Amino acid sequence: MASQSFVEQRHGLSVGSVFGRSVNVIKANPLATLGVTYVLIALPQLLIGQVGGWALPNRSLTGGGYAAFGLYGLVVAILWLVASGALVQATVAHDQGRSADLREMLQVGAQRALPLFAVYLLFVLGVWIGSIFLLVPGILLAVMWSVCLPAVVAERTGVFGAFGRSRALTKGARWPVFGIMLLAFVIYMLVLIAVGLASVAGYGTFGAFTRGGHISAPMPPSVAVALLRSIVTTVVLTWFTIVGASLFIELRNWKDGPDADRLADIFA
Repeated sequence: MASQSFVEQRHGLSVGSVFGRSVNVIKANPLATLGVTYVLIALPQLLIGQVGGWALPNRSLTGGGYAAFGLYGLVVAILWLVASGALVQATVAHDQGRSADLREMLQVGAQRALPLFAVYLLFVLGVWIGSIFLLVPGILLAVMWSVCLPAVVAERTGVFGAFGRSRALTKGARWPVFGIMLLAFVIYMLVLIAVGLASVAGYGTFGAFTRGGHISAPMPPSVAVALLRSIVTTVVLTWFTIVGASLFIELRNWKDGPDADRLADIFA
């Protein structure tokens, strides 16, 4: 069958295949992929930061302040889930040889937000409990369940089915999966740290010129610095999210064959 020929020719999972696919997804549809992340994640944070939300953790919060901060966190979480689902859909569409339009991405992201929340909550809880026992079980669970979120969007497996699907896909490739996700996480964190340090340094330099070298209190960065930081964050966050979706696609193709081969098997 078609999938058997693919299995014979497969070369296994690699950093290059996963990272290359993630970059290609963005290159094929930059407006939709980067735009979703920017509008749903980076832009709200930028606006909140400019109107005073950046300094909120440094203030004494009343009951109303805690409620507002909690509401802000909930909204950010919902937008992140919608954006994640949308980016997974873009990756799935790219694997099918087409570009998902913005409407399709947002529709899928909104529809899968609740299952994504449930899967993410169970994932974090399971990994946290596993990490209590000398850390290793937590790492094993994180690797085993590393593609459960994309599975919810791409295959509509259901909440518990997503964990089983991820476990099946990662079986036999968990060391490569661990290496790929660790490398992606390190790159992601290094970029965010560099952006944070650069924005602080840039604002400090600007403050030194405008206030004679003395900055009296912590202040949010200038609009230009904040805008640049949000753009860089958008790119790296989009890439990191699509890496996870690309890992799912690579594992699925590795185990089951590409979409075209699976369809050929069905109608053979």
